[in-house]
Amino acid sequence: LLPLATPLFIVKISAWLSGLWIAIMYYILLLSIAHGFLHLLDKLFHLNTPHNRIATAAMTFIMIFIAWGTFRAFTPTVRTETIASSKLAPDSHYKIVLLSDIHLGQVLGRNYAEQLVKNVNSLQPDLILIAGDILDERIAYVEREDSLSPLKKLQAKFGTYMAYGNHDYLDRPLVWYEMLEANNIHPLRNKYVIIDKQLKITGINDWSRNRSHNEIIALSTGNEAFYSIIMDHQPRRMEAAADNKYDLYLAGHTHTGQLFPNRLITKKMYKLDYGRTEFQQMTAITSNGYGFWGPPVRTEIAPEIIVIELQAK
Repeated sequence: LLPLATPLFIVKISAWLSGLWIAIMYYILLLSIAHGFLHLLDKLFHLNTPHNRIATAAMTFIMIFIAWGTFRAFTPTVRTETIASSKLAPDSHYKIVLLSDIHLGQVLGRNYAEQLVKNVNSLQPDLILIAGDILDERIAYVEREDSLSPLKKLQAKFGTYMAYGNHDYLDRPLVWYEMLEANNIHPLRNKYVIIDKQLKITGINDWSRNRSHNEIIALSTGNEAFYSIIMDHQPRRMEAAADNKYDLYLAGHTHTGQLFPNRLITKKMYKLDYGRTEFQQMTAITSNGYGFWGPPVRTEIAPEIIVIELQAK
């Protein structure tokens, strides 16, 4: 709601306070529900429960839990997945770094982007793939802090490619496309590229813009001749990708609910809200993201960088 002319430090303070407020109120709501049930049991069974002490202890735990979650949100882990394929020439090996959900914006700015670049470059990847949502909400905040330009220093032999996520459409998506290209990040919007004569990298427009399987089918031409990787921001079209002979499906978006116990919901919403599984001959990997949306807090699974060691079988 703040006008774009608002000084950046006020924007950041406001974003932090509102984000933490959301997290605190969320857990207070859960505590209130639990406390209500406890009151009900007290009335029914005359338990004489020390409600004030329980509430005080619970509130103390909530504050500690949120403080820990804030630290966790800025402490990404590295997860490694190894995949062997007979489609690759003997002795072939590619180190692919998968990122998703960076969410550059009001809270996550230039310093955050610079640290991301250091973390990724230290892994010495051959190829960097970003499964959507580099942008949080408004391009103006990225421009004011120049937080996209550090990503130009990402180093990979075969470059950096991305698929659009739902947030990448929120503010002038064509302008955002040009900004990404200017910083050596190549968006694949319903198109593919061939890398090193062995890898086919396909990017699909986000589910929020097109829920059909038409592009997955149309872009599957030649899948048998290459090791075919498809990026689809929301993990919703895995079966369609498997049916059309893609070898690796990469997604993000879920954040595994970000705040505990929301993964109970994301597990029901998606067939793979996090981790790795197989659909027919295809491997599917869903990242829980590098950044966060809304509260600067992650009390579910920690943010991550995924290293995919792709090698010949």
